[in-house]
Amino acid sequence: MNRVTGASVGAFVIGILPLLALAFFSPGISAEGLWGYAALIFGVATLVGLTFSALRSRWVWSLVVLQAILIGLVLYETLSQAALYVGT
Repeated sequence: MNRVTGASVGAFVIGILPLLALAFFSPGISAEGLWGYAALIFGVATLVGLTFSALRSRWVWSLVVLQAILIGLVLYETLSQAALYVGT
């Protein structure tokens, strides 16, 4: 595993909890303010890093798919007022 793959997987492990929290325990990014936007930007940067890593290692594609689903859930909740979160 090279440095880019290690850094990308590490960022995925660190960033999965804030994205899950934004998707299921928060009414959306705008309700969280700056921290919500920072978590989303970190998630998108992680997605880009994982995509570059997946070009070398095939097993990383599963993480790319998971990260894309999490970002999609966060954006769906924020933009549609879908109330996926537990507080409803």
